[in-house]
Parts: sequence; structure tokens; C-alpha cells
Amino acid sequence: MADIKELREIWLKKFEEHPELMKKRVPEGIEKYRKGDCKIRLTDESGNPLKNTEVRVDQKTHDFQFGAHIFMLDEFDTEEENKKFRDMFSQYFNLATIPFYWDTLEPEEGKPRYDKNSKKIYRRPAPDLCLEYCNEKGIKGKLHCLVYDKFTADWMPKDDLKEMERLYEKRFKEISERYSGKLSEFEVINETLWSRHWSTASEIIKKPDLNEWAFSLAEKYFGNDTLVINEGGVNTDVADNGIWSTYYLEIENAIKKGCRIDKIGMQHHLFTGCTAKTPEEYEGHIKSSEGARFADPEVSFKFLDTLGRFGLPLELTEVTIPTLGEGEEYEELQAEIIKGLYSVWFSHPSVETIVYWNQIDGHCYVGDPDSNWNENRCRGGLFHHDLTPKKSALALKKLITEDWHTALTLVTDEDGFIEFRGFYGDYTAEWKGSSTSFGIHK
Repeated sequence: MADIKELREIWLKKFEEHPELMKKRVPEGIEKYRKGDCKIRLTDESGNPLKNTEVRVDQKTHDFQFGAHIFMLDEFDTEEENKKFRDMFSQYFNLATIPFYWDTLEPEEGKPRYDKNSKKIYRRPAPDLCLEYCNEKGIKGKLHCLVYDKFTADWMPKDDLKEMERLYEKRFKEISERYSGKLSEFEVINETLWSRHWSTASEIIKKPDLNEWAFSLAEKYFGNDTLVINEGGVNTDVADNGIWSTYYLEIENAIKKGCRIDKIGMQHHLFTGCTAKTPEEYEGHIKSSEGARFADPEVSFKFLDTLGRFGLPLELTEVTIPTLGEGEEYEELQAEIIKGLYSVWFSHPSVETIVYWNQIDGHCYVGDPDSNWNENRCRGGLFHHDLTPKKSALALKKLITEDWHTALTLVTDEDGFIEFRGFYGDYTAEWKGSSTSFGIHK
């Protein structure tokens, strides 16, 4: 197992080398962009000010979206585990990524698995089941993904462009009739820059006007919904090459050609070690300085600043941070990386959403045998296989519920006013047996 001191040097070095970012830009950004001023006046029934009255103010929700995918909803072997997952998810996250992969949503032509009682497919809970849970818990749901041509079903005529276009439009129409207006956002297109690696894609991915076609369809059927473009593995390219990076140019080109893009998504997977075949190869992966660049706050600010030039909301759509070994010291390192990166992202004015991906070790995506792709190898979960929290889960929860949470006891002035600055979200105020609800929002 790699020496923990060496790994800490590799993976935390950049946080320590940029005090101007971590000790100045991050706290100043959080204070400026994540909080708002609030002034409330309390009166009695006759309208007289309640002066010198103690008031307890407590934040109940975050406007900022801290999410995760919900692929393991009711997917465990026992009811006890399923209940534990349901309880855990709502304690940590206020947004859920719901799977709409075409191959598992409609494995048999004309028989989509929307209904919550549909036949189970591992890590692909039915959308209705996910949405029912989200509504019950007050969690927003988002769709992933309308056009992700990597996951096409075997029954599809992949070599027939016209027929695939017809089937895609049928898919958009069906999904819109069932879910438009019920989900917070819809990822229209995903990972087009990685399509060269796919062996299952259809002729759709070769369309020169792919983005224009996909977003035109999305606007036709999801005109009142939030439409997202998403891409993976572009962060260092955008940081290094700025407005000449591939993803920036793709977005710029799409917008100039009339695509209505409402939100820009980018993955932040550090699948370190997931393709390693031997312990020696794994150790080489986790010591890679190139991998550690994804944990560089300067890199994060550069790619966020660049994509922020479009003036659109940004979303970290899929986040994975590895645990680079077994034991508490390695878990602590994962927690520190997560705390540092989440702080950077939360401080940036353009970022509205951060979605962690595989929350639980041992329940991650495994590719076909030829690819040797196994995301379980990177131990990127926030929770152990038995659903007990790792140090990273506890660190994230502390950030959201303590460090980035407003709870105050104030006393009204002579005119019945209290004033404070708090994180954006919904609140309650309580005084002398009375209470009210209010919000601080951008």
C-alpha cells in the first residue's frame, strides 16, 4: 500500500500552495455569493413592535443543490438496507440524478420501464419510483440523459439514421408527456466528446448538427424546462486552453447556431485506479501527478472562470473522489480533498449544483470485460459497502449542515427589527411561543 505521507504530499500540495485562493478567494466568494441580507420586523396583533424580544432563526433548506445519483434506490438485498439508504439520501442530498439510460429504460421495444413496479434492473430504478421518493422527501429530481448514445438498446436499428431520429423523437415525446414540469432539469446531451470510445453508439452520434438537432428537439418537447449540456473529462483541457478548449468551442458553436442551453454541466470523476490490473499498476495510478491535477484549486477556478464567461449556471454533474488505500488515514485524505474542492466550487458565483456520483463503495459501474473498467476499484464512495459513513460523508455533512448553515439567536431592537446575513434557503423564526417561515433567496 502506498505511503500515506507521500500521497498527502501529492494530492494536497496544491491546496497548500494557493493560500490566496483557499484563504481569501474561497471564504470571500462564499460570503458574497452564497449569502443574502435579511431584515424582519416583529409586531404584536395591534401592530406594535415587539422590542427586546429574543428570536431564534434557523435555516431549514439550502437553495444550493447538493446532489447525488439515486441509482441504488431499493436496489439492496434486504429491506433494512433499502430503508437505511432511503434515510441516508434525504439527510445528505437535496437533489437526485434519476437514470434514463435508454438501454435499461426500454430494454424491449415499446415496453418502457417508467412505472415504479417495473421489472428491476440493477442500478436502474424506475423513474416513477425515484420521483415518488423525491416528492416524499422534498428532493428535486433531474433527468440523466435524453441523448447519451453510448447506452442504446440491442433492438435499435443503429445503422439507420432516419429511423434512429424517429425513435429519438418518440423518446423525447414520451418522456415529456410523463415528466415535463416534474423534474428540475433535463440533461439533453452527454459525453459527445468521448463518443470515439463507444462501441454501441448509433449513426446519431455522427450527425454534424448533433447539438442543434438534440436541443431543437428538447426545446420542442421540454420548452418550459431547464435544458443542460454535459461533458466528461474536460476540466484540465478547459483550465489549460481556456476559450480554445474543445468543450468551450463546442458550447460557443452550439449557442451561435441557436441552441437554447440553460445550464452547463461538467463531470469531475477521479476514477483513479479503476483500470489497474495489478497492485503495481494501481500504485502508479494513485501517485500520478496528472490525476492529482483534478484536485488543484487553481485548475478548478480556471475551468469555472472560463465556462462562466457564457453567463450560464454551472453544474458539477458527476463527482468522484477516490480513497487511495484502506484505513482511516486514507479515508481522512479523501475527506480533505472533498472538503477542499467542494469549498472551491461552492464559492464560485456561477456554480449552482454539485452532484456526487457513486455514494457507496462496491455498488459502482463495471464495464464490459474487455474494457477492464471497474469503478469500484477507486473506492470513490462516501459510504462503506455496509452503508456506514466514511470520513468523507461526515466531512461533507458538516460543511452543509454546520459550516454553510445559518442558525442564530437575535434580539429585536426598539422598533422590533432583527437583521442578519444568512445562507440562501428557507428559514423559520421562533419567539415567545410564536413562529413564522420565510426565505432568503437571490
